[in-house]
Amino acid sequence: MKLVKKLLFILIIAVIAVMISYFARMNDTNVTLNLIFVSVKDIQLWLLSLFCFLAGVIFSVLAVFLDIIFMSGKERKLLKELKKLKSELSAVRNEKLDNIDESDLSENSDRLPVKEESSENKEQN
Repeated sequence: MKLVKKLLFILIIAVIAVMISYFARMNDTNVTLNLIFVSVKDIQLWLLSLFCFLAGVIFSVLAVFLDIIFMSGKERKLLKELKKLKSELSAVRNEKLDNIDESDLSENSDRLPVKEESSENKEQN
């Protein structure tokens, strides 16, 4: 399965490379790029497109990286809260068990149903 994924990845890279080279061949005209403070003259259109694509990839990677950092912080916070709540729940459960003492059991033993012996057991005794 890993080999298939690697071959598929290589195939996708090859297709993208062919598409970029075809786009570069068809769009070899020179353009002028006017930014707010800078003007770049005689840059090829395919090169400008490639730079824009790379800038988008870099921006996307940074955005995802920052999102991962913030999510890991939230995850750590939630794990701490979960640990705290589990210990609190355990304490509440143990408190209920500690409150039951022997006196309560002995007082309520009168109310417990008693299993009556069958007639056969009485005859054997």
